[in-house]
Amino acid sequence: MQHDIETNPAAAPWASVLHAGTAAVALGLCAGLFASGAQAQAGTPIKIGFNTELTGPWTFFGNSCVAGLKMASEEINKAGGVLGRPLEFVIVDNQTSPTQAVAASRNLDVNDKVVALSGPTNSDTALAIYGYAEQQKLPYLVPVAAFPQLTKPGTRYTFRIEPDAAGWGYSLARFIEERKPGARIAMMYSDAALMRAVVAGFKYQAPRSKLNIVADILFPQGSSDATVQAAQVRAANPDYVILMGAGAFDNVLNNQLLDLGVKPEQMIHPFAMTTMIFGWGQRSAGSIYGTFFDHGLDGLTREGKDFIARFDAANNRPPSYVENYCYNTPYIFREALQLAGSADREKLRDAFTRLKTREITSGIPIVFDKNGARKEYIYFMQIVSVDGKRTYKSKQIHYAEWDADDIPVYELVK
Repeated sequence: MQHDIETNPAAAPWASVLHAGTAAVALGLCAGLFASGAQAQAGTPIKIGFNTELTGPWTFFGNSCVAGLKMASEEINKAGGVLGRPLEFVIVDNQTSPTQAVAASRNLDVNDKVVALSGPTNSDTALAIYGYAEQQKLPYLVPVAAFPQLTKPGTRYTFRIEPDAAGWGYSLARFIEERKPGARIAMMYSDAALMRAVVAGFKYQAPRSKLNIVADILFPQGSSDATVQAAQVRAANPDYVILMGAGAFDNVLNNQLLDLGVKPEQMIHPFAMTTMIFGWGQRSAGSIYGTFFDHGLDGLTREGKDFIARFDAANNRPPSYVENYCYNTPYIFREALQLAGSADREKLRDAFTRLKTREITSGIPIVFDKNGARKEYIYFMQIVSVDGKRTYKSKQIHYAEWDADDIPVYELVK
């Protein structure tokens, strides 16, 4: 069953502070092969393919992800690497293209001889990589892609860090039910795997929460204007508008609704990262968004606060859940490799199934189920203010976690 907590889940059993100790390092964005040269370990590098979105519609996610990844990988190598060897990530651009993602995976596997894959922040490209990884029996750790079918029953080599997107929608319906029973809901979203999964979860729970969906508008990928649809939504007089646009279209949806008089307090974004909030701007103060890590959260670990401060100093903006998951990714690999005692693929895959650790930044457990999924949870935040493109203030207004069997995830999203 779902557990809803209005403040911080610090009282939950998993919310203990994790002390692992990290070293401050300089952060810079780049694509390619990297490892800390100053503390080169003996032995050949352990290579992991990082197949992500550096160009295309999802570029703001992919590049943000690499920023967090590089910070952690440099820390690990500076501290001695893993198994006495440096940890190296071969970063390639999949161009937010499923076809290119598969080609890049094959090249990383055959030519670079990586022991595992990681990297996608887009569910469509992540699904393409999933097919290759499962077929080739190549361990695959997905940092930021939440489409449920990435961990469908029978999955063996794929492990997903982010909670599944259908659960986000389910939990959002429960959240709205608490705020305004019987609320009227409008939905505006792009035709992408992630958005479809969120909507499926919401539609599953909406009638159970006695919510009334008064508008349900799906936009083709590549849409750039919603003038007519925004007017239709305004005319439907909803209590809340749930909006999710791919890439720059997200700002278009947000601004056109505000221009028509929809109040920020009526607008709910099921997910948000820092750059998205900057795009919405100060006029969106009062709107609500979902997240899994945010500098406005209560009760972060000491390492989490340190990560935020160092990332902010290096990038002139605070990190979001994307950077956080990608920052945690090298640490998860390190623990799995240590547990495996080897860089052998099968031993690494088995280690992921036995892994019992926590996010270094939040203390939230990382334990994968038999299909490679992990704990389901989400925070809902409300924007207080946005200071240009430098920082923003938000407050935590809700936390929810739910059991895997609360919602028929794999039947809803196929």
